[in-house]
Amino acid sequence: MEGFEVRFVLGASAGLVIGGPVGAVLGAAAPWAWIRLATSGRTEPPLNLVLLLLLIELRAGVSVLAALIAVSETLPDYASLRTVARVARVSGLMSALPFADETLRPVVAQLARAQRSGASLTGSVRRLLNQTLAAERARRLASARTLPTRLMIPVTLLMLPGLILAMYAPSLLATFEDLTGGLT
Repeated sequence: MEGFEVRFVLGASAGLVIGGPVGAVLGAAAPWAWIRLATSGRTEPPLNLVLLLLLIELRAGVSVLAALIAVSETLPDYASLRTVARVARVSGLMSALPFADETLRPVVAQLARAQRSGASLTGSVRRLLNQTLAAERARRLASARTLPTRLMIPVTLLMLPGLILAMYAPSLLATFEDLTGGLT
């Protein structure tokens, strides 16, 4: 199962335990609503994708400006990249720097610096890509380290009572049957 289906089933199960059939419907809809709310504000692609496409274009032997234009055409929803590519085509990369948003500004500055100094453009883009991947990896590891703490309450409230019931219910029923002489 993919992540969304697992969230759907878990939400429906938790909703069924807590609120019955109505809770199951609400619990099944909760992951969908959560994902919609989380992704509604994001319209720009991640910087890793922009850097990877730039690296591919530069490794193909295309100039920096042609690579920026190609990447901006590949990602038409990224308005800041499209503006930077247009201004860079007319005035150069240094003139396009004020038009870049806060995530794209370091990339444009590094490309302009590398172009002006004659440094390897592919090396600069690869280094930026490695830095963003390392930052993303560190962010995800930090989030994974907090997982046991975040799972403590759901495990305690939802899983442990069921486990205890599954372990002790047969012996309690046998003891009850011995004491009362059976249910029939």
